[in-house]
Amino acid sequence: MQEELLDDSSPTDYSSDGDEPLLSGTGEVSKNCSIAQLDEWQGILHEWYQDVPEKRPKALTALVRSGIPEALRGSVWQRLACVENRKEMFDSYRVLITKETSCETVIQRDINRTFPAHKFFKENGGTGQENLYKVSKAYAVYDTEVGYCQGLSYIAASLLLHMPEEEAFCVLVALMYNYGLRDMFKMGFESLYLRLYQLNRLMKDQLPDLYEHFAQMGVESHMFASQWFLSLFTARFPLYFVFYILDVFLLDGIPVLFQVALTLLSTCRKDLLELDFEGILKYFRVTLPKKCRSETQAKRLMKLSFECKVKKLRKYELEYMAKKEEKNRKEQELKQYEQRYGEERAKLQHEISTLNEKVEQMVREDRKSAGIIQDYKHIIQRQETDNGRLHTMLDELTSDLCAGASAPLRHPTSSYFFSPLEAASPYVGNAMRYPHKSAASGIHQSEDKEKEIAQTKEQRTKRDDGDGDYDEDDDDDDDDDDSRRHRRSSDAYGWKQHAIRGTSVELECQEGHRTGRRMKAQ
Repeated sequence: MQEELLDDSSPTDYSSDGDEPLLSGTGEVSKNCSIAQLDEWQGILHEWYQDVPEKRPKALTALVRSGIPEALRGSVWQRLACVENRKEMFDSYRVLITKETSCETVIQRDINRTFPAHKFFKENGGTGQENLYKVSKAYAVYDTEVGYCQGLSYIAASLLLHMPEEEAFCVLVALMYNYGLRDMFKMGFESLYLRLYQLNRLMKDQLPDLYEHFAQMGVESHMFASQWFLSLFTARFPLYFVFYILDVFLLDGIPVLFQVALTLLSTCRKDLLELDFEGILKYFRVTLPKKCRSETQAKRLMKLSFECKVKKLRKYELEYMAKKEEKNRKEQELKQYEQRYGEERAKLQHEISTLNEKVEQMVREDRKSAGIIQDYKHIIQRQETDNGRLHTMLDELTSDLCAGASAPLRHPTSSYFFSPLEAASPYVGNAMRYPHKSAASGIHQSEDKEKEIAQTKEQRTKRDDGDGDYDEDDDDDDDDDDSRRHRRSSDAYGWKQHAIRGTSVELECQEGHRTGRRMKAQ
């Protein structure tokens, strides 16, 4: 029956209206009411007004579900919301509309597109738009946490069609605070996510094929149900259907939203199963609202909604809260892990920084060592060059020595003749035994001879500077002295020559030793 409810081909099907969506505020609601209805409502209201608003008469539920007469809706809505004759709220409203709010620009923009199909709100700057602006602004100032949100203007406009602005403000505050509507508008929309989760679970239980089809098409419940819940179905659907929903919502509260949503989905199930992603969204935006414009269809839908079972809402709420707690726990664990990871990462970065500094220091030291090694290489090259020059000089001296080796030498103070090699033999032996001392020893001996000659000259000079006496003995002594000096000079000269030749031979021997060691190493 539900699937066939909106499939009749009556003139109210509006299938020829095209692809344009239905304007909000569409539909004229008659205020005519039968005498029997008025009498029935008069008895209930008389009983109700004798008691507190919270204590509702037993017959009230059935009367409300059958539809509140349009002429009585304003007063019944206030009585259901328990805000009737709230003088202190009226006074507060008059103060609130004089204050400024940062939401004024947004409010003014929404007012121009709220119920444009209704004559009361169609005129720019007219009474309807002015009252709607004041009610929306007053609530934004009154509720600083929520402020103004899109969707509130549609609810306020529905109320203004049945009561003055002060009373409409009071009912709006009651809807937001006492019926749980405000929680869905709070920052983060956490309560709205809860309602969408509950709707998904109900669809999975009662409409599993449609639930699976939506999942396959990528259609999520927030794409069509968010506006339904936040505006109480007032933003898209015809006024007759909207007023019916408000009647029952003020009576039963949040569960009505799920009953109406499930009823709409079930009645359109056959059409939705044949559509793809774009087709489904267009159906919710354009086709579905047009199928609810007649009073007959609206009453049938509401009657079906009362039969819809939503007793598991509490169970699904607890399920959602448990999943949320589990998610929060995992997020907390992840946060702690990220914190530990951050600390470890900072520690590792510090260690890496320290190691980089050490590496840079080692690189600098290596560069310094490389420079020192390069300097040593230059020094060794210079030494090798100097050694080469010394070897050349040694070869030249050796050649000169060998050239004169054939001529025999006579000792200056002796008749003995010897070869230069024989003269140099003592020094060669010394060079073999003491290679680091032999060269210097000959030079030191020649220097000693020179010192002795210098001392002799000094003594002779002192004697000549004496008394000036002269005798033959002195001459003889002088001759002896001259002879000794001559011998000493000759000896010094000879030993000096021997030292020079010995030094040359010593150098030649050292070079021979080095050559032998190199050949042996090769």
